[in-house]
Amino acid sequence: MDTPIGIGAGRQKTLQAIDKKNELPDIDNPDRIEVVIGAVYEISLTGVRSPPRETVDYIQEIYSDLPDEAKLEYLHDDILLRRINVARHQFNDWMGKRRRMAEIASPIEAGRSRYPSKQAQKRSRLEREASDELEERISGIKSAANGAQQRALNAVGSSVSEQTEQRREQRRQELREHLEEGSIVTFRNPNRQVGRVVRVNHKSLRVRYPNPRAGTSFPISDESEPEESEDRIQLDSKFLEPLDVETIEEGRSAVDTLDDHH
Repeated sequence: MDTPIGIGAGRQKTLQAIDKKNELPDIDNPDRIEVVIGAVYEISLTGVRSPPRETVDYIQEIYSDLPDEAKLEYLHDDILLRRINVARHQFNDWMGKRRRMAEIASPIEAGRSRYPSKQAQKRSRLEREASDELEERISGIKSAANGAQQRALNAVGSSVSEQTEQRREQRRQELREHLEEGSIVTFRNPNRQVGRVVRVNHKSLRVRYPNPRAGTSFPISDESEPEESEDRIQLDSKFLEPLDVETIEEGRSAVDTLDDHH
């Protein structure tokens, strides 16, 4: 099929894209997450409407975080599948209205005197309403995916909070095994800092780092700020990262002053 050019090319490209796109059927009893993700990704039209990637990513993220025994429950969640199918139905409705809108030639193509302005306005309004409703249906998929997570966990005797705590404890355990007194880490408190571990606790670290206010005085007592600060950092903080062998030199200069005080 030739690529349209010139006046009305955009309208013709839209019609070509619609001609290539089949109406979306319902999905039923998916056995792989790829089927569910594909069903949502298909709610798109080349060159006209982009796939709802944020919703796709959200579904994938939830699925990946579920324990294996809950994943099949998630795939078969009735509410999630129903919301996806409702959105697919709405996409078909929108695509039909988009076609009818694109079938009307523009005023430049048809000529001002022959342009059916009232009909064009009506079709444009119906297409816009269908598009807005489709966005609402897609938003409903994301909401259902969140609920499906809890329902899947309930089905296997777990919960979102338990899974969250398990992931936090797993990260804490990994860091407890990796870190020791003297390890160098990066963290935020509230700005990015580089410091040396003083003590590893069960859920936190004591970290000593150069005081960014060193050389100034406390506002009330006029006492000088110390050269070092020490704080407790939660082990499950997403901003806490050990400096590995390849990047240790990058942070070493920032903590060299600490060595002079040991």
